[in-house]
Amino acid sequence: MLICILDYRMLLMNKYFTFLFLFCFYKSSAQFAIVTDVDGYVNIREDADRNSKAIDKLNNGHLIYCFENKGNWTNVDYTYNNKECNGYIYNNKYKPVDEYIKIPVYKQTGNKMILKKDSISITITSAVFDKKKHRFKYLKDYPDQIDLIDNKKYWGKDGGTPSSQYDKIEINIGKNSIALPVAALEGLYEPNMFSATATYDNVNDVIYIQSMNGDGAGGYEVIWKIEKEEYRERLVVYGF
Repeated sequence: MLICILDYRMLLMNKYFTFLFLFCFYKSSAQFAIVTDVDGYVNIREDADRNSKAIDKLNNGHLIYCFENKGNWTNVDYTYNNKECNGYIYNNKYKPVDEYIKIPVYKQTGNKMILKKDSISITITSAVFDKKKHRFKYLKDYPDQIDLIDNKKYWGKDGGTPSSQYDKIEINIGKNSIALPVAALEGLYEPNMFSATATYDNVNDVIYIQSMNGDGAGGYEVIWKIEKEEYRERLVVYGF
């Protein structure tokens, strides 16, 4: 019995360090950022060339996810008009959100993490996934694989049933309290609580919360943007 318990603990430890290694690897080679340009906007181009076709125009503050560089250009994922897009941005026209003031971890206990700095406190909690509260649509050719949950795309499991989900994310700024809406958390499963980080842009009064979550092929990264004490948007990236 003791051997079984030790083996199980070793399995959990190995999974923890495997995820930590992958998290550090991806964070060193890819990162969330926001558009920042003196003109107030940038053109996203089809290829890494100034003469390449401009496929979108993003205003300052737009969330992007940066991958590898190609010369002076960076390949990025972003959303535009509710569509997932990819293109190239000149590498001096964005700023990684990790460069803002870090809000460090204050306390972590089981399914709860608290990040805190000065008057800002962020509490993130997870909960067990309850199948009875959700509706599932399965793939036609693979009836045991989930395609949609509650008729929407989901992340965290590659066709499998999630085991955990975000319960709530609350931000306290001085005496004011903000709770992220249900729409900000839906579809985000298998949260890895210890991977959550947060930064604060004190010039524009913007809080960024991000996390790398998921199980295996269902892995994803998510960032939430809270500006002037109001939730604005999120960006989810996956398939790396």
